[in-house]
Amino acid sequence: MSDGFKCGVLMGANVANEVAEGQFCESTLASQFGAPLDESTRLIFDMPGQFHVNHIEDVAGCEASGALKNVIALGAGFIDGLGLGGNTKAALLRVGLLEMARFCKLYWGGVSDKTFLQSCGMADLVTTCYGGRNRKCAEAFARSRITENDELLSEDQCKDRWNTLESDLLKGQRLQGTLTSKEVHIILDASDALDQFPLMSKIYEIAFKGASVASITGAIREVKNDRIIPTLLSSL
Repeated sequence: MSDGFKCGVLMGANVANEVAEGQFCESTLASQFGAPLDESTRLIFDMPGQFHVNHIEDVAGCEASGALKNVIALGAGFIDGLGLGGNTKAALLRVGLLEMARFCKLYWGGVSDKTFLQSCGMADLVTTCYGGRNRKCAEAFARSRITENDELLSEDQCKDRWNTLESDLLKGQRLQGTLTSKEVHIILDASDALDQFPLMSKIYEIAFKGASVASITGAIREVKNDRIIPTLLSSL
């Protein structure tokens, strides 16, 4: 909310073509319009049996989760490009969700633990890391880097590589994860907090600093559990 203007957000595991085909999915409406208007707004989008919308009040947590999951999806693409399986990706998803929650709680007050268990959190993370455009382009990026034996690339060369992949693979759609990864890195660097987010930091280094794609697994191991885990569980 800014200068009295209230804004809500609709986020979730809503891959567009599946929604268009009428397949069942969930979404999360985050708003603080007040009880009657919140429910009226939810009902505008909710379609029984097809598009199920839950309401929460955590606008910041919902919006940030929708952006941050695209960064983790780059990591999922790197895992796929390495030819690693479901076990490794499951580990990435677990620590990715942990870093998403940690980031939100570090920079926004009042973020709810329950948000990360909504469609805008865990569910959106899962579907994006298995079928999203960021994952798709990151897999192609990883395969090309592996073919080159992780030959050192400059930041400009990395940017050119992403632009080419976006043009060739997405046919007019745009990547969000690369832009968000750079923005997250700027924020963490300015806050001297890079060490607190080894996974998102490593994803940025692979994407733009020429780091070895295989180093993604080391970053997964570096993410430490903290009080967020039991707090999330207690919110069930």
